[in-house]
Amino acid sequence: MILDDLAFRLNEYSGEEGTTFDALVTERGILEVVCSNNDEFPIHLTTTETQLLSVTPLFSVAEVQPDRLDELNRTFLQLSPAVPLSSIGLQGDTYILFGSMALSTRFEVVAHELEVQAENTIDVLEAVEHLLA
Repeated sequence: MILDDLAFRLNEYSGEEGTTFDALVTERGILEVVCSNNDEFPIHLTTTETQLLSVTPLFSVAEVQPDRLDELNRTFLQLSPAVPLSSIGLQGDTYILFGSMALSTRFEVVAHELEVQAENTIDVLEAVEHLLA
């Protein structure tokens, strides 16, 4: 299975900047990856027939100051183009940071994109923390 192989390789890998990974395939068949450059927000990976999808749950709608929800959404729309290799979305009632790669993407590129997504998570949360309850 692709995710099992990816988990094994990530657990053995150290990035150019020294980033390490703790990767585990869950019972639900999702690969949960914790990057050493951001160990508070795991990245969840799954596959389609052609893509590797990466999702980082950020926070729920309930955690936003109710009177600032519109401001948060505007901020995300403005911020999204400036966040390399990641997009911001809403999945159910949870705000997420997400990305996708072709299944044929070289391993080193996958690892780099996971590092970037972990860093982007911190940047995005710092940009909107004043809007959270």
